[in-house]
Amino acid sequence: MPEIPRRRVLGGTAGLAFALAGWGASGGRANELGVADSIVTSTAELEATFRNLSPGETVLITGENAPYRTTGWLDIDVDDVTVVGPGVRTLIKPAADANVGGFRIGHHRHCENVTIRGIGFDGNPEEQNIFTKLCHGIIVRDAENVTISGNYVTRTHPYHEHSTGGSGISAERESRNVRILGNRIEDIGDRGIQVGGTRVVVSGNTVTNGLDRSISCDIWRRGRHRQGKHIAVVGNVLGNNREGSLIGLGGDKTQGNGGYVLIANNLGFGHHKSFFHLGFDGTTHAVRIADNVSAQEKRDDYSGISLDIAHANHITAVDNDLYGYGGRGINVTDGITDFVVARNRIRNVASDGIRIDGAEDGIVSRNTISGTGRTGIMLADARFVTVEGNRLSDLDRIGLVAAGGETNHELLNNRIRNYAAGKGHEAGMLVRSEGNLVRRNRIYRSGGPAIVEGDGADNCYDGNWSDVRGPWHVSSPTSRVRNNTPAFDVHRGVAVDELGHATVKFEKPYAQRPKLTFGRVGGGIRGVEYRTAKNGDFDGVRLTTNAPNSKLDLFVESV
Repeated sequence: MPEIPRRRVLGGTAGLAFALAGWGASGGRANELGVADSIVTSTAELEATFRNLSPGETVLITGENAPYRTTGWLDIDVDDVTVVGPGVRTLIKPAADANVGGFRIGHHRHCENVTIRGIGFDGNPEEQNIFTKLCHGIIVRDAENVTISGNYVTRTHPYHEHSTGGSGISAERESRNVRILGNRIEDIGDRGIQVGGTRVVVSGNTVTNGLDRSISCDIWRRGRHRQGKHIAVVGNVLGNNREGSLIGLGGDKTQGNGGYVLIANNLGFGHHKSFFHLGFDGTTHAVRIADNVSAQEKRDDYSGISLDIAHANHITAVDNDLYGYGGRGINVTDGITDFVVARNRIRNVASDGIRIDGAEDGIVSRNTISGTGRTGIMLADARFVTVEGNRLSDLDRIGLVAAGGETNHELLNNRIRNYAAGKGHEAGMLVRSEGNLVRRNRIYRSGGPAIVEGDGADNCYDGNWSDVRGPWHVSSPTSRVRNNTPAFDVHRGVAVDELGHATVKFEKPYAQRPKLTFGRVGGGIRGVEYRTAKNGDFDGVRLTTNAPNSKLDLFVESV
Protein backbone atom coordinates (compact mmCIF):
# COMPACT_ATOMS: atom_id res chain seq x y z
CA MET A 1 0.00 0.00 0.00
CA PRO A 2 1.49 3.39 -0.93
CA GLU A 3 2.59 5.68 1.86
CA ILE A 4 0.31 8.64 2.48
CA PRO A 5 2.09 11.99 2.15
CA ARG A 6 1.73 14.21 5.25
CA ARG A 7 1.17 17.98 5.44
CA ARG A 8 0.85 18.41 1.68
CA VAL A 9 0.34 22.06 0.70
CA LEU A 10 -3.12 22.69 -0.72
CA GLY A 11 -3.26 23.66 -4.34
CA GLY A 12 -5.13 23.08 -7.58
CA THR A 13 -8.14 20.77 -7.40
CA ALA A 14 -7.56 19.83 -3.76
CA GLY A 15 -7.51 23.43 -2.64
CA LEU A 16 -10.70 24.21 -4.52
CA ALA A 17 -12.44 21.19 -2.97
CA PHE A 18 -11.34 22.28 0.48
CA ALA A 19 -12.75 25.76 -0.07
CA LEU A 20 -16.07 24.42 -1.37
CA ALA A 21 -16.42 22.33 1.75
CA GLY A 22 -16.63 25.60 3.71
CA TRP A 23 -13.68 24.90 5.94
CA GLY A 24 -11.85 28.10 5.20
CA ALA A 25 -14.43 30.28 6.96
CA SER A 26 -14.26 28.38 10.22
CA GLY A 27 -11.00 29.83 11.52
CA GLY A 28 -9.74 26.28 12.21
CA ARG A 29 -6.26 24.87 11.99
CA ALA A 30 -6.31 24.26 8.24
CA ASN A 31 -7.42 27.82 7.62
CA GLU A 32 -4.59 29.17 9.73
CA LEU A 33 -1.87 27.09 8.07
CA GLY A 34 -3.34 26.76 4.60
CA VAL A 35 -2.57 23.01 4.66
CA ALA A 36 -4.16 19.62 5.31
CA ASP A 37 -2.22 16.83 6.98
CA SER A 38 -3.55 14.26 4.51
CA ILE A 39 -5.14 14.73 1.10
CA VAL A 40 -7.02 11.71 -0.23
CA THR A 41 -7.36 11.10 -3.96
CA SER A 42 -7.85 7.30 -4.10
CA THR A 43 -9.50 4.45 -2.17
CA ALA A 44 -6.10 3.09 -1.14
CA GLU A 45 -5.09 6.46 0.30
CA LEU A 46 -8.43 6.77 2.06
CA GLU A 47 -8.27 3.41 3.83
CA ALA A 48 -4.58 3.74 4.71
CA THR A 49 -5.15 7.20 6.17
CA PHE A 50 -7.86 5.94 8.56
CA ARG A 51 -5.76 2.95 9.59
CA ASN A 52 -2.97 5.31 10.59
CA LEU A 53 -4.68 8.41 11.97
CA SER A 54 -2.65 10.59 14.29
CA PRO A 55 -4.04 12.87 17.00
CA GLY A 56 -4.69 16.35 15.65
CA GLU A 57 -4.78 15.23 12.01
CA THR A 58 -6.82 17.03 9.35
CA VAL A 59 -7.91 14.85 6.43
CA LEU A 60 -9.19 16.27 3.16
CA ILE A 61 -11.03 13.73 1.00
CA THR A 62 -11.18 15.18 -2.49
CA GLY A 63 -13.73 14.31 -5.13
CA GLU A 64 -11.04 13.58 -7.68
CA ASN A 65 -11.72 9.83 -8.03
CA ALA A 66 -15.06 9.48 -6.28
CA PRO A 67 -16.81 7.30 -5.45
CA TYR A 68 -14.28 5.65 -3.17
CA ARG A 69 -15.33 1.98 -2.93
CA THR A 70 -14.34 1.14 0.65
CA THR A 71 -13.88 -2.40 1.95
CA GLY A 72 -13.93 -1.57 5.67
CA TRP A 73 -15.22 0.94 8.16
CA LEU A 74 -13.38 4.27 8.42
CA ASP A 75 -12.51 4.46 12.12
CA ILE A 76 -11.55 7.52 14.16
CA ASP A 77 -10.18 6.53 17.57
CA VAL A 78 -7.81 9.41 18.32
CA ASP A 79 -8.41 12.98 19.47
CA ASP A 80 -8.64 16.23 17.53
CA VAL A 81 -9.33 14.76 14.08
CA THR A 82 -11.03 16.77 11.34
CA VAL A 83 -12.34 15.11 8.16
CA VAL A 84 -13.50 17.38 5.33
CA GLY A 85 -14.98 16.47 1.96
CA PRO A 86 -16.01 18.47 -1.10
CA GLY A 87 -19.74 17.86 -0.70
CA VAL A 88 -19.92 15.17 -3.43
CA ARG A 89 -23.00 13.05 -2.68
CA THR A 90 -21.41 9.74 -3.69
CA LEU A 91 -17.97 10.45 -2.27
CA ILE A 92 -17.85 7.13 -0.37
CA LYS A 93 -19.67 3.97 -1.41
CA PRO A 94 -18.83 0.55 0.08
CA ALA A 95 -17.62 -2.05 -2.36
CA ALA A 96 -19.71 -5.10 -3.21
CA ASP A 97 -19.84 -7.52 -0.27
CA ALA A 98 -17.90 -5.12 1.95
CA ASN A 99 -20.76 -5.28 4.48
CA VAL A 100 -19.77 -2.04 6.19
CA GLY A 101 -21.10 1.45 6.74
CA GLY A 102 -19.18 4.71 6.68
CA PHE A 103 -17.42 6.31 9.68
CA ARG A 104 -17.13 5.04 13.25
CA ILE A 105 -16.00 7.52 15.91
CA GLY A 106 -14.76 6.11 19.20
CA HIS A 107 -15.43 2.53 18.18
CA HIS A 108 -12.30 0.91 19.66
CA ARG A 109 -11.38 3.51 22.29
CA HIS A 110 -12.57 6.82 23.65
CA CYS A 111 -11.72 9.94 21.66
CA GLU A 112 -12.56 13.65 21.72
CA ASN A 113 -12.84 16.71 19.48
CA VAL A 114 -13.76 15.14 16.14
CA THR A 115 -15.35 16.88 13.13
CA ILE A 116 -16.73 15.32 9.95
CA ARG A 117 -17.97 17.75 7.32
CA GLY A 118 -18.88 17.79 3.64
CA ILE A 119 -18.85 13.99 3.19
CA GLY A 120 -21.22 12.09 0.91
CA PHE A 121 -22.06 8.45 1.72
CA ASP A 122 -24.08 5.93 -0.33
CA GLY A 123 -24.60 2.66 1.54
CA ASN A 124 -24.94 0.55 -1.62
CA PRO A 125 -27.48 -1.85 -0.02
CA GLU A 126 -28.16 -3.97 -3.09
CA GLU A 127 -24.56 -5.28 -3.03
CA GLN A 128 -24.31 -6.04 0.72
CA ASN A 129 -25.01 -9.27 2.60
CA ILE A 130 -28.53 -9.34 4.02
CA PHE A 131 -27.27 -10.82 7.30
CA THR A 132 -25.04 -7.83 8.08
CA LYS A 133 -26.84 -5.25 10.25
CA LEU A 134 -26.53 -1.63 11.39
CA CYS A 135 -24.35 -0.29 8.59
CA HIS A 136 -24.96 3.36 9.50
CA GLY A 137 -23.47 6.25 7.57
CA ILE A 138 -21.79 7.77 10.64
CA ILE A 139 -21.71 6.26 14.15
CA VAL A 140 -20.55 8.15 17.25
CA ARG A 141 -19.84 5.65 20.00
CA ASP A 142 -17.47 6.36 22.89
CA ALA A 143 -16.62 9.93 21.89
CA GLU A 144 -17.02 13.46 23.20
CA ASN A 145 -17.21 16.88 21.56
CA VAL A 146 -18.09 15.68 18.07
CA THR A 147 -19.45 17.80 15.20
CA ILE A 148 -21.09 16.21 12.17
CA SER A 149 -22.14 18.88 9.69
CA GLY A 150 -23.00 19.38 6.04
CA ASN A 151 -22.87 15.70 5.11
CA TYR A 152 -25.08 13.70 2.75
CA VAL A 153 -26.16 10.14 3.61
CA THR A 154 -28.41 7.83 1.60
CA ARG A 155 -29.39 4.15 1.07
CA THR A 156 -27.85 2.72 4.24
CA HIS A 157 -27.81 -1.07 4.70
CA PRO A 158 -29.87 -3.06 5.60
CA TYR A 159 -32.38 -1.20 3.50
CA HIS A 160 -35.89 -0.65 4.94
CA GLU A 161 -35.44 -2.84 8.00
CA HIS A 162 -36.68 -1.80 11.44
CA SER A 163 -34.30 -1.65 14.45
CA THR A 164 -31.36 -3.39 12.73
CA GLY A 165 -31.43 -1.44 9.46
CA GLY A 166 -28.87 1.13 8.47
CA SER A 167 -29.52 4.61 9.84
CA GLY A 168 -27.99 7.84 8.61
CA ILE A 169 -26.27 9.21 11.73
CA SER A 170 -26.27 7.47 15.11
CA ALA A 171 -25.06 9.02 18.39
CA GLU A 172 -24.78 5.99 20.65
CA ARG A 173 -25.19 5.66 24.39
CA GLU A 174 -21.62 6.57 25.39
CA SER A 175 -21.43 9.66 23.16
CA ARG A 176 -21.28 13.11 24.78
CA ASN A 177 -21.58 16.67 23.50
CA VAL A 178 -22.45 15.83 19.90
CA ARG A 179 -23.63 18.37 17.32
CA ILE A 180 -25.44 17.04 14.24
CA LEU A 181 -25.91 20.10 12.05
CA GLY A 182 -27.10 20.84 8.54
CA ASN A 183 -26.90 17.33 7.13
CA ARG A 184 -28.97 15.98 4.23
CA ILE A 185 -30.31 12.48 4.77
CA GLU A 186 -32.69 10.82 2.33
CA ASP A 187 -33.91 7.42 1.19
CA ILE A 188 -32.51 5.81 4.31
CA GLY A 189 -32.48 2.17 5.41
CA ASP A 190 -33.99 2.67 8.85
CA ARG A 191 -33.90 5.93 10.83
CA GLY A 192 -32.53 9.21 9.60
CA ILE A 193 -30.83 10.37 12.81
CA GLN A 194 -30.95 8.51 16.12
CA VAL A 195 -29.67 9.66 19.48
CA GLY A 196 -28.90 7.61 22.57
CA GLY A 197 -26.13 9.80 23.97
CA THR A 198 -25.98 12.79 26.30
CA ARG A 199 -26.10 16.49 25.44
CA VAL A 200 -26.79 16.18 21.73
CA VAL A 201 -27.98 18.97 19.40
CA VAL A 202 -29.73 17.98 16.16
CA SER A 203 -30.36 21.13 14.15
CA GLY A 204 -30.84 22.34 10.58
CA ASN A 205 -30.95 18.88 9.02
CA THR A 206 -33.20 17.82 6.16
CA VAL A 207 -34.36 14.20 6.49
CA THR A 208 -36.75 12.70 3.93
CA ASN A 209 -37.95 9.43 2.40
CA GLY A 210 -36.98 7.04 5.16
CA LEU A 211 -38.50 3.95 6.72
CA ASP A 212 -38.83 4.66 10.43
CA ARG A 213 -38.42 7.94 12.30
CA SER A 214 -36.70 10.86 10.66
CA ILE A 215 -35.18 11.75 14.03
CA SER A 216 -35.28 9.46 17.04
CA CYS A 217 -34.29 10.46 20.57
CA ASP A 218 -33.61 6.83 21.43
CA ILE A 219 -31.84 3.80 19.99
CA TRP A 220 -33.05 0.20 19.85
CA ARG A 221 -30.52 -2.34 21.07
CA ARG A 222 -31.48 -5.98 21.69
CA GLY A 223 -35.13 -5.04 21.93
CA ARG A 224 -34.61 -2.21 24.46
CA HIS A 225 -34.66 1.54 24.16
CA ARG A 226 -31.52 3.50 24.91
CA GLN A 227 -32.95 6.94 25.50
CA GLY A 228 -30.88 10.06 24.88
CA LYS A 229 -30.35 12.54 27.71
CA HIS A 230 -30.56 16.31 27.35
CA ILE A 231 -31.41 16.39 23.65
CA ALA A 232 -32.32 19.42 21.50
CA VAL A 233 -33.99 18.74 18.13
CA VAL A 234 -34.40 22.19 16.60
CA GLY A 235 -35.08 23.63 13.16
CA ASN A 236 -35.10 20.47 11.05
CA VAL A 237 -37.13 19.74 7.89
CA LEU A 238 -38.65 16.25 7.97
CA GLY A 239 -41.00 14.31 5.72
CA ASN A 240 -42.15 11.13 3.99
CA ASN A 241 -41.49 8.23 6.32
CA ARG A 242 -43.16 5.04 5.19
CA GLU A 243 -43.65 3.45 8.61
CA GLY A 244 -42.68 5.88 11.36
CA SER A 245 -43.25 9.19 13.07
CA LEU A 246 -41.14 12.17 12.05
CA ILE A 247 -39.70 12.57 15.55
CA GLY A 248 -39.96 9.99 18.32
CA LEU A 249 -38.89 9.17 21.85
CA GLY A 250 -39.29 5.83 23.60
CA GLY A 251 -39.37 5.25 27.33
CA ASP A 252 -36.25 4.04 29.08
CA LYS A 253 -36.18 0.95 31.33
CA THR A 254 -32.44 0.88 31.86
CA GLN A 255 -31.41 4.45 32.63
CA GLY A 256 -34.33 5.73 34.70
CA ASN A 257 -35.02 9.37 34.00
CA GLY A 258 -33.95 10.21 30.49
CA GLY A 259 -32.97 13.82 31.00
CA TYR A 260 -34.51 16.77 29.21
CA VAL A 261 -35.68 16.74 25.59
CA LEU A 262 -36.56 19.79 23.48
CA ILE A 263 -38.39 19.41 20.14
CA ALA A 264 -38.75 22.90 18.66
CA ASN A 265 -39.21 24.82 15.40
CA ASN A 266 -39.21 21.76 13.16
CA LEU A 267 -41.18 21.46 9.90
CA GLY A 268 -42.98 18.22 9.00
CA PHE A 269 -44.69 17.24 5.78
CA GLY A 270 -45.74 14.36 3.57
CA HIS A 271 -46.55 10.76 4.45
CA HIS A 272 -45.80 9.76 8.04
CA LYS A 273 -47.50 8.53 11.19
CA SER A 274 -47.34 11.14 13.96
CA PHE A 275 -45.25 14.28 13.82
CA PHE A 276 -44.02 13.46 17.34
CA HIS A 277 -44.55 10.18 19.18
CA LEU A 278 -43.71 9.64 22.85
CA GLY A 279 -44.38 5.99 23.42
CA PHE A 280 -43.86 2.38 24.39
CA ASP A 281 -42.86 1.06 27.82
CA GLY A 282 -40.54 2.70 30.29
CA THR A 283 -40.34 6.15 31.83
CA THR A 284 -39.33 9.64 30.84
CA HIS A 285 -39.85 13.20 32.00
CA ALA A 286 -39.30 16.82 31.00
CA VAL A 287 -40.14 16.78 27.29
CA ARG A 288 -41.07 20.04 25.55
CA ILE A 289 -42.63 20.06 22.06
CA ALA A 290 -42.87 23.67 20.93
CA ASP A 291 -43.32 25.86 17.83
CA ASN A 292 -43.39 23.02 15.30
CA VAL A 293 -45.45 22.99 12.09
CA SER A 294 -46.57 19.74 10.47
CA ALA A 295 -49.11 18.55 7.92
CA GLN A 296 -49.97 14.93 7.20
CA GLU A 297 -50.53 14.90 3.46
CA LYS A 298 -51.59 11.25 3.17
CA ARG A 299 -54.08 10.55 5.93
CA ASP A 300 -53.44 7.63 8.24
CA ASP A 301 -55.08 6.99 11.60
CA TYR A 302 -52.35 8.67 13.67
CA SER A 303 -52.31 11.76 15.83
CA GLY A 304 -50.19 14.81 15.12
CA ILE A 305 -48.64 14.64 18.59
CA SER A 306 -49.11 11.29 20.32
CA LEU A 307 -48.17 11.00 24.00
CA ASP A 308 -48.87 7.40 24.99
CA ILE A 309 -45.86 6.24 26.97
CA ALA A 310 -46.20 3.95 30.01
CA HIS A 311 -45.00 6.63 32.48
CA ALA A 312 -44.08 10.27 31.93
CA ASN A 313 -44.41 13.60 33.70
CA HIS A 314 -43.64 17.24 33.05
CA ILE A 315 -44.62 17.00 29.37
CA THR A 316 -45.35 20.21 27.44
CA ALA A 317 -46.83 20.68 23.95
CA VAL A 318 -47.18 24.38 23.11
CA ASP A 319 -47.48 26.61 20.04
CA ASN A 320 -47.56 23.80 17.48
CA ASP A 321 -49.48 23.94 14.17
CA LEU A 322 -50.94 20.56 13.16
CA TYR A 323 -52.93 20.07 9.96
CA GLY A 324 -54.73 17.27 8.19
CA TYR A 325 -54.03 14.32 10.48
CA GLY A 326 -56.18 11.22 10.02
CA GLY A 327 -56.39 10.65 13.76
CA ARG A 328 -56.40 13.26 16.52
CA GLY A 329 -54.54 16.51 16.65
CA ILE A 330 -52.98 15.81 20.07
CA ASN A 331 -53.49 12.58 22.01
CA VAL A 332 -52.50 12.23 25.70
CA THR A 333 -53.01 8.84 27.38
CA ASP A 334 -53.10 7.43 30.88
CA GLY A 335 -49.37 7.19 31.52
CA ILE A 336 -48.99 10.97 31.53
CA THR A 337 -49.11 13.26 34.57
CA ASP A 338 -48.21 16.94 35.00
CA PHE A 339 -48.73 18.02 31.40
CA VAL A 340 -49.47 21.21 29.48
CA VAL A 341 -51.16 21.38 26.05
CA ALA A 342 -51.40 25.08 25.22
CA ARG A 343 -51.68 27.56 22.35
CA ASN A 344 -51.65 24.89 19.66
CA ARG A 345 -53.48 25.36 16.36
CA ILE A 346 -55.19 22.19 15.16
CA ARG A 347 -57.14 22.12 11.93
CA ASN A 348 -58.81 19.60 9.64
CA VAL A 349 -58.21 16.39 11.63
CA ALA A 350 -60.37 13.32 11.15
CA SER A 351 -61.02 12.61 14.85
CA ASP A 352 -60.86 14.69 18.05
CA GLY A 353 -58.85 17.90 18.12
CA ILE A 354 -57.36 17.08 21.54
CA ARG A 355 -58.04 13.89 23.48
CA ILE A 356 -56.94 13.44 27.09
CA ASP A 357 -57.52 9.78 27.93
CA GLY A 358 -56.75 8.78 31.53
CA ALA A 359 -53.99 11.37 32.07
CA GLU A 360 -53.91 13.43 35.26
CA ASP A 361 -52.98 16.88 36.57
CA GLY A 362 -52.84 18.79 33.31
CA ILE A 363 -53.66 22.06 31.59
CA VAL A 364 -55.33 22.34 28.18
CA SER A 365 -55.27 26.05 27.49
CA ARG A 366 -55.79 28.57 24.67
CA ASN A 367 -55.75 26.08 21.84
CA THR A 368 -57.49 26.93 18.57
CA ILE A 369 -59.26 23.90 17.09
CA SER A 370 -61.35 23.84 13.93
CA GLY A 371 -62.55 21.38 11.34
CA THR A 372 -62.51 18.19 13.43
CA GLY A 373 -64.25 14.99 12.38
CA ARG A 374 -65.38 14.37 15.94
CA THR A 375 -65.11 16.33 19.20
CA GLY A 376 -63.09 19.48 19.74
CA ILE A 377 -61.70 18.45 23.16
CA MET A 378 -62.36 15.04 24.71
CA LEU A 379 -61.60 14.26 28.37
CA ALA A 380 -62.06 10.52 28.81
CA ASP A 381 -61.31 9.08 32.27
CA ALA A 382 -58.81 11.89 32.88
CA ARG A 383 -58.47 13.54 36.29
CA PHE A 384 -57.80 17.08 37.55
CA VAL A 385 -57.45 18.77 34.16
CA THR A 386 -57.96 22.51 33.64
CA VAL A 387 -59.45 23.25 30.22
CA GLU A 388 -59.32 27.02 29.84
CA GLY A 389 -59.62 29.64 27.13
CA ASN A 390 -59.83 27.31 24.13
CA ARG A 391 -61.55 28.32 20.88
CA LEU A 392 -63.45 25.50 19.20
CA SER A 393 -65.31 25.82 15.91
CA ASP A 394 -66.55 23.88 12.88
CA LEU A 395 -66.80 20.61 14.75
CA ASP A 396 -68.60 17.61 13.33
CA ARG A 397 -69.82 16.59 16.77
CA ILE A 398 -69.59 17.93 20.34
CA GLY A 399 -67.43 20.87 21.30
CA LEU A 400 -66.11 19.62 24.65
CA VAL A 401 -66.74 16.33 26.48
CA ALA A 402 -65.87 15.36 30.06
CA ALA A 403 -66.58 11.71 30.85
CA GLY A 404 -65.52 9.06 33.35
CA GLY A 405 -66.55 8.97 37.01
CA GLU A 406 -65.19 11.51 39.48
CA THR A 407 -62.93 13.67 37.32
CA ASN A 408 -62.68 17.06 39.13
CA HIS A 409 -61.97 19.14 36.02
CA GLU A 410 -62.16 22.89 35.65
CA LEU A 411 -63.76 23.87 32.32
CA LEU A 412 -63.33 27.63 32.13
CA ASN A 413 -63.72 30.46 29.61
CA ASN A 414 -63.93 28.32 26.48
CA ARG A 415 -65.57 29.55 23.26
CA ILE A 416 -67.56 27.04 21.23
CA ARG A 417 -69.38 27.64 17.94
CA ASN A 418 -70.47 25.74 14.84
CA TYR A 419 -70.62 22.41 16.62
CA ALA A 420 -72.65 19.33 15.68
CA ALA A 421 -72.66 20.17 11.99
CA GLY A 422 -75.62 18.30 10.50
CA LYS A 423 -76.34 16.53 13.82
CA GLY A 424 -78.85 18.58 15.79
CA HIS A 425 -78.88 16.21 18.79
CA GLU A 426 -75.27 16.97 19.76
CA ALA A 427 -74.29 19.52 22.43
CA GLY A 428 -71.78 22.31 22.70
CA MET A 429 -70.53 20.77 25.94
CA LEU A 430 -71.35 17.33 27.36
CA VAL A 431 -70.56 16.56 31.01
CA ARG A 432 -70.74 12.88 31.91
CA SER A 433 -68.60 12.92 35.03
CA GLU A 434 -68.59 14.26 38.58
CA GLY A 435 -67.03 17.03 40.60
CA ASN A 436 -66.39 19.50 37.76
CA LEU A 437 -66.47 23.28 37.74
CA VAL A 438 -67.95 24.61 34.47
CA ARG A 439 -67.60 28.36 34.52
CA ARG A 440 -67.84 31.35 32.15
CA ASN A 441 -67.97 29.42 28.90
CA ARG A 442 -69.54 31.05 25.82
CA ILE A 443 -71.43 28.69 23.53
CA TYR A 444 -72.94 30.13 20.37
CA ARG A 445 -76.09 28.97 18.64
CA SER A 446 -75.45 25.88 16.58
CA GLY A 447 -76.63 22.29 16.21
CA GLY A 448 -77.97 21.55 19.69
CA PRO A 449 -78.18 22.63 23.35
CA ALA A 450 -75.29 24.51 24.89
CA ILE A 451 -74.52 22.34 27.93
CA VAL A 452 -75.88 18.86 28.57
CA GLU A 453 -75.22 16.97 31.78
CA GLY A 454 -75.43 13.28 30.97
CA ASP A 455 -74.88 10.90 33.86
CA GLY A 456 -72.74 13.45 35.71
CA ALA A 457 -73.25 14.68 39.25
CA ASP A 458 -71.86 17.09 41.85
CA ASN A 459 -70.96 19.62 39.15
CA CYS A 460 -71.13 23.40 39.34
CA TYR A 461 -72.31 25.40 36.29
CA ASP A 462 -71.59 29.05 36.97
CA GLY A 463 -71.66 32.15 34.80
CA ASN A 464 -71.96 30.46 31.40
CA TRP A 465 -73.46 32.29 28.40
CA SER A 466 -75.31 31.06 25.33
CA ASP A 467 -77.67 32.36 22.69
CA VAL A 468 -79.12 28.87 22.17
CA ARG A 469 -82.83 28.48 22.93
CA GLY A 470 -83.17 26.20 25.97
CA PRO A 471 -79.39 25.97 26.42
CA TRP A 472 -78.98 24.26 29.81
CA HIS A 473 -79.87 20.58 30.17
CA VAL A 474 -78.74 19.75 33.70
CA SER A 475 -80.39 16.88 35.56
CA SER A 476 -78.40 15.81 38.62
CA PRO A 477 -79.92 16.70 42.01
CA THR A 478 -76.43 17.34 43.41
CA SER A 479 -75.28 19.72 40.66
CA ARG A 480 -75.49 23.48 41.14
CA VAL A 481 -76.52 25.92 38.41
CA ARG A 482 -76.16 29.65 39.01
CA ASN A 483 -75.53 33.01 37.37
CA ASN A 484 -75.91 31.69 33.82
CA THR A 485 -77.28 33.67 30.86
CA PRO A 486 -80.05 32.89 30.12
CA ALA A 487 -80.82 31.92 33.68
CA PHE A 488 -81.57 28.31 34.56
CA ASP A 489 -84.85 27.20 36.19
CA VAL A 490 -86.64 30.49 35.59
CA HIS A 491 -90.44 30.47 35.45
CA ARG A 492 -92.01 33.69 34.20
CA GLY A 493 -95.72 34.43 34.02
CA VAL A 494 -96.81 31.49 36.19
CA ALA A 495 -100.61 31.49 36.43
CA VAL A 496 -102.18 31.78 39.89
CA ASP A 497 -105.61 30.09 40.11
CA GLU A 498 -108.82 31.44 41.59
CA LEU A 499 -107.85 30.15 45.02
CA GLY A 500 -104.45 31.94 44.92
CA HIS A 501 -102.48 28.74 44.31
CA ALA A 502 -99.67 28.12 41.77
CA THR A 503 -97.62 24.97 41.19
CA VAL A 504 -94.16 24.97 39.58
CA LYS A 505 -92.14 21.92 38.53
CA PHE A 506 -88.40 22.60 38.70
CA GLU A 507 -86.23 22.08 35.64
CA LYS A 508 -84.15 19.60 37.62
CA PRO A 509 -84.43 17.94 41.05
CA TYR A 510 -82.37 19.31 43.93
CA ALA A 511 -80.75 17.20 46.63
CA GLN A 512 -80.94 20.21 48.97
CA ARG A 513 -83.91 22.55 49.20
CA PRO A 514 -83.24 25.32 46.66
CA LYS A 515 -83.49 29.04 47.26
CA LEU A 516 -86.46 30.79 45.67
CA THR A 517 -86.66 34.41 44.61
CA PHE A 518 -89.53 36.24 42.92
CA GLY A 519 -90.21 38.93 40.39
CA ARG A 520 -93.95 39.53 40.28
CA VAL A 521 -95.38 38.01 43.45
CA GLY A 522 -99.13 37.96 42.82
CA GLY A 523 -99.96 40.29 45.69
CA GLY A 524 -97.49 38.62 48.03
CA ILE A 525 -96.55 35.06 48.98
CA ARG A 526 -98.50 33.57 51.90
CA GLY A 527 -97.19 29.99 51.77
CA VAL A 528 -94.44 27.82 50.21
CA GLU A 529 -94.77 24.02 50.12
CA TYR A 530 -91.85 22.10 48.52
CA ARG A 531 -92.61 18.88 46.74
CA THR A 532 -90.28 15.89 46.75
CA ALA A 533 -89.75 12.83 44.61
CA LYS A 534 -89.73 9.32 46.04
CA ASN A 535 -85.97 9.55 46.71
CA GLY A 536 -86.41 12.77 48.69
CA ASP A 537 -85.09 15.20 46.06
CA PHE A 538 -86.93 18.51 45.77
CA ASP A 539 -88.56 18.61 42.34
CA GLY A 540 -91.23 21.34 42.64
CA VAL A 541 -93.11 23.82 44.79
CA ARG A 542 -96.73 24.79 45.54
CA LEU A 543 -97.22 28.47 46.29
CA THR A 544 -100.10 30.32 47.93
CA THR A 545 -100.46 34.02 47.07
CA ASN A 546 -102.61 36.95 48.16
CA ALA A 547 -103.90 37.66 44.64
CA PRO A 548 -106.03 34.98 42.90
CA ASN A 549 -106.00 34.87 39.10
CA SER A 550 -102.73 36.79 38.88
CA LYS A 551 -99.22 36.10 37.51
CA LEU A 552 -95.89 35.54 39.27
CA ASP A 553 -92.26 35.08 38.31
CA LEU A 554 -90.18 32.44 40.11
CA PHE A 555 -86.38 32.02 40.06
CA VAL A 556 -84.86 28.82 41.47
CA GLU A 557 -81.27 28.93 42.74
CA SER A 558 -79.01 26.05 43.77
CA VAL A 559 -77.58 26.17 47.27
